[in-house]
Amino acid sequence: MPATVESTPRTKTPFKIVPATVEDSDAMADISGDAFWDDTHTLLQAVWKGKDWHREGSREHHPSLFTNPRIDIRVARKGLEGDGEVIGFIMLAKRGYPNPDATPEEEAARVAARDALPMSSTAIKLTPPPAPIQAPEGGKLTIKELGETTNQAMNHFCELLMPVGCQCRFIYGCNVAPAYQGQGVGSALMKWATDISDEDQVYCWVSSSMGALQAYAKAGFVEVGRLELKLDDYAEGVKWTQEDGSEKEWGTYFWPYMRRDPK
Repeated sequence: MPATVESTPRTKTPFKIVPATVEDSDAMADISGDAFWDDTHTLLQAVWKGKDWHREGSREHHPSLFTNPRIDIRVARKGLEGDGEVIGFIMLAKRGYPNPDATPEEEAARVAARDALPMSSTAIKLTPPPAPIQAPEGGKLTIKELGETTNQAMNHFCELLMPVGCQCRFIYGCNVAPAYQGQGVGSALMKWATDISDEDQVYCWVSSSMGALQAYAKAGFVEVGRLELKLDDYAEGVKWTQEDGSEKEWGTYFWPYMRRDPK
């Protein structure tokens, strides 16, 4: 694996990218909750699920990921020695890697299937996701249909981005605490992930949030698919309440699916 990534002299906060442990789960969950504080898709769901639904869901889910051999997790810790508080994290999963228990024939079949797939994202033409889930007859759209539609799109793009026989990496999650954003933490975490992908000579993909698109584009990811929805269609007439008490529409939200080829 690539060497540990450290911060550069240009960053305001010294930090180091180090392996995560299950004891970091709570800090990672808090960062997940804080990082989506202005994400309209998350905020719309919070109207019905509670303001901390994303944080609480992460707190419940993250510990199980540390026992999954197909997921590598790193955290950014403050301090040049990487022994301070956690200020960011990334979870990098893998698909189609060699099975140490496979027979020579099975391994040869795996390699043949992998090599038959196009390597360049420019050769990949992804079909649009299925039409959004509709409300029951006589009913109206709610966040239930919103969730079903986003899950449907995720399944659709997973099948296209991870076809049978592929070998790839995908970013399962990456967040930086808001107080440390814009200081190179996210870039360093992504570089750790893309360095591994380059070392393994495999492509890497991600289902990005709308707000993270530019960060992934900067890291070399190219948008290859998208789901786009009008959030107000699922808001049941509820408006987005601002800090000053005024209200506004939720607007359009899109989920970019992005892929990066190995260097």
